[in-house]
Amino acid sequence: MKRKKLPEREEVHETQSKKSSFSKSLSPGQNWKSKSMRIIPEEILRSIPKAFEHRVVFTVPWNNSWQLWLQGDKNCLFMIKEDWDEFVDDNLLASDDTLHFTHQGTMYFQVRIFKKDGKEIISAPLEVEPPHNSHQETTPASASGGGRKSFAHVENPERYLFNPSNPYFEKTLTKTNTALYVSTPVVKKYELEFGPRNSSMHFLLPDGNKMEGFNKIYSGLHAFLGWADVCQKYNLKQGDTVVCEFELSGRVVTAVRVHFVTASNSASGRQTSRGRQSFDHVENPERYLLNPNNPYFEKTLTKTNSVLHVSPPVIKKYGLEFGPHSSSMDFLLPDGSKMEGFTKSYCGLYGFLGWAAVCQKYNLKPGDTVVCEFELSRGVVSAVRVHFVNE
Repeated sequence: MKRKKLPEREEVHETQSKKSSFSKSLSPGQNWKSKSMRIIPEEILRSIPKAFEHRVVFTVPWNNSWQLWLQGDKNCLFMIKEDWDEFVDDNLLASDDTLHFTHQGTMYFQVRIFKKDGKEIISAPLEVEPPHNSHQETTPASASGGGRKSFAHVENPERYLFNPSNPYFEKTLTKTNTALYVSTPVVKKYELEFGPRNSSMHFLLPDGNKMEGFNKIYSGLHAFLGWADVCQKYNLKQGDTVVCEFELSGRVVTAVRVHFVTASNSASGRQTSRGRQSFDHVENPERYLLNPNNPYFEKTLTKTNSVLHVSPPVIKKYGLEFGPHSSSMDFLLPDGSKMEGFTKSYCGLYGFLGWAAVCQKYNLKPGDTVVCEFELSRGVVSAVRVHFVNE
């Protein structure tokens, strides 16, 4: 693949770390979503064996992160299309851009984006979520097209707080909501402290429920994993705004109390403007089960469905256990066929790779709902039986 000339300072850096860095730019006839752009270079695989066998995490200078699952194909390792396409779309990559990837340890890469004139992009494109000032993580007003608003439209956000003395920040959801990030200005303003990496915390929801999350650190930026489950359960989507109130023990964050401001769908489960409903619209989901005693959960598909994730509340409710990381399991389909999948473990969170192939084969699309019934072998999940609800 033809590479563009990097700025002089980057050439020096590349020479110093050539074994752990690589660049991507387009050759004639390519676009950023071409399959060739999704490959992990062979020299990187050789220099860092098994460092990122199943996934990679990309971070950019404005502290956003993307997790991309990997799959093998003819002795090559590719980033899954849905994940890579999302990274491309979120960063509004142009045909004359150059990406420079630097390995940061295990599966983490820092990604730097350079324009044709050699200038590095150091702030978020309009459609990407930028961590900004102390209370408001805003996007420029010009980015509010298509009905999307900046955070500044929240008047008197303190009125949402359970305790007016608690620290807080406002957040408008973007396209990617895998983790809830806390910007550095917010951390500094309130002198916040956080539990150890992977330690437990909670999301406290307006309906009185709570959902478990986990402390994470990405390139020095604090975040809470489990946010995707909150967004999914309460059908929060791009453009919705929430106020996030910190509950503390001393200065250490133990929970985030989430207040819905402009969410189009609350915990009531009513239909959103897109016609999509939260999971609780499935009446009597038990009727779909082959065995009424089997554990199950309901899922409404989103835009990205590379992995079938199992939320911590479901795991806790049924006391589920899973096979080793990357061990085989099966998806059992309504037509009697089955497709192979693989158990994935990510910091105590579980999911099943191979779900994208199921969605593709059966033409499942965003908004479709399924009931997922667990088949167990000696208490361990061995298969997921998929029942289509709204074919």
